[in-house]
Amino acid sequence: MVLMKSLLPALLFLAMSAVPSGIAQAQYYATKDLAAECLSAKREEMASCIGYVAGVIDYHLLMQSFGTAPTIDFCLPQDISKEQAAVIVMAYLRGATEHDEFTAAATIPLALNKVFPCRPAAKTRKKKRS
Repeated sequence: MVLMKSLLPALLFLAMSAVPSGIAQAQYYATKDLAAECLSAKREEMASCIGYVAGVIDYHLLMQSFGTAPTIDFCLPQDISKEQAAVIVMAYLRGATEHDEFTAAATIPLALNKVFPCRPAAKTRKKKRS
């Protein structure tokens, strides 16, 4: 048992050394990759597209709830489904090949902003006191 405890750190070091270093590198999901999935005829790729779009929307809504609206803002109607939002993004991606190399997470708000821009808050008038 003592031998096992003394070998544990060495075994952990060896196990960690065997992990490829490429895993630690951050990579972004390019718009062209999202477009390929969104416009695919394969069910699993379409599901991946819808999930990715839904995740970006969820993050965006979270930021709005904190009062830190992103630079490209959109305001979805309450009754829109994630599939409907993904269809809007797909339509945008077809004609926006100039964004192919951008991160997909930035392109989704652009697409949704075209259809669902946020309206400025209505100004309320103060009543004059008589």
